[in-house]
Amino acid sequence: MSPVTAQVVRTMGRRQFSIIRSLRQVGRSMEAHPFERLPAAKSAPADWGRQFRRVGSQAAIYFPGMAFILGWPYLSYMYYDGRV
Repeated sequence: MSPVTAQVVRTMGRRQFSIIRSLRQVGRSMEAHPFERLPAAKSAPADWGRQFRRVGSQAAIYFPGMAFILGWPYLSYMYYDGRV
């Protein structure tokens, strides 16, 4: 082995290759600015009434819908009563 090849092999043996480090460097290179921009205005207060109304209206659709989707085999069994 030539001295140059031996030096390259020794150098490569000491370097640690990390996929995580490489991905982090790629992510950092795509940042628009290295520092976070702080908001100029205060954030709005939480509107809990609106949140509860939204969750309530979603639950009114979700739970009966899931009961139908998961319960249709039992409903069909009860309807046909084993006559199929």
